[in-house]
Amino acid sequence: MDIEHLRHFVTVANRGSIGQAGLDLNITQPALTRSLQRLEKEVGGKLLERGPRGVVMTAFGEIYLPYAKAILNEATRAAEELKAFRGIEKAKVRVGISPNFVSYLVPEAVQRLFAIYPGVTVSLSTETYENLTRMLRGYELDIVFSQFLDNPANLEVAPGEHIRRETLFDSFSRAYVRADHALAKSKRVTLRELATYAWAIPLQMSLVYRFEYAFRTAGFDGPVQKINTSSMSFMKTAVMEFGLPAVVPDHVMSEELRDGRVVALNVAELEFEYQVGLSWRARGTHTPAMTAFARILREVSAAHDAA
Repeated sequence: MDIEHLRHFVTVANRGSIGQAGLDLNITQPALTRSLQRLEKEVGGKLLERGPRGVVMTAFGEIYLPYAKAILNEATRAAEELKAFRGIEKAKVRVGISPNFVSYLVPEAVQRLFAIYPGVTVSLSTETYENLTRMLRGYELDIVFSQFLDNPANLEVAPGEHIRRETLFDSFSRAYVRADHALAKSKRVTLRELATYAWAIPLQMSLVYRFEYAFRTAGFDGPVQKINTSSMSFMKTAVMEFGLPAVVPDHVMSEELRDGRVVALNVAELEFEYQVGLSWRARGTHTPAMTAFARILREVSAAHDAA
């Protein structure tokens, strides 16, 4: 099987146009069409059909596309590893992380990886849990370190996703306010009272849903004004400078809580437990650098859990 034929097919499928794909690949449309025809002959079925607005995949093509992407990814990674072994290029690890781990656990893990692989290149992508999962499925990432807001079972393969996940520890998010906030002085805080304030909420669809669901189940609408952001530094700013209450992971506010600058509100409905761990594709080869980074993340996570 010719890797270039696969590359041509995946590019056309992604672009939805032979013309646009030809420009991306620097190949003429007739040559690209012949390449696709050879691939279809080899796999024994029609992969693409021309439509009024370009090309669309057939049912056969839909089935074949993820396998074509997997083969291309494996070929690319193999070439990179061989070049790294020969000293032509550096080893690479493409890592996706949740925003709340930008300055927590991951920096230590990267530093330890550098000590083992002095020439390694680590590419870090910070996105929401939902986007990281999509990027992993799309072969844009090798491994993800994030929270699992849907609480998958340890080492469970998510149905239909071909994603394998391993829980490393449990974490909590809860409502925090600045120490001089009016809510910090209240002995009893109700959801009805909290609904009158503007809030800062992490941009995680599952967490946003759970936050709003807590108010709905109490029988009234949630806060009208909300700031949704994936930036943990902005979440801190919202609490410390804007004076907003915010739902924040405990480790993000640990220093401020220890110094008495913030208070965690005692509102059980807004205390959210979730699992944190690793995600990777169930199919495919794990490079030595990726395997080492996963092991290091397990070690630093175990130290966190023990503390």
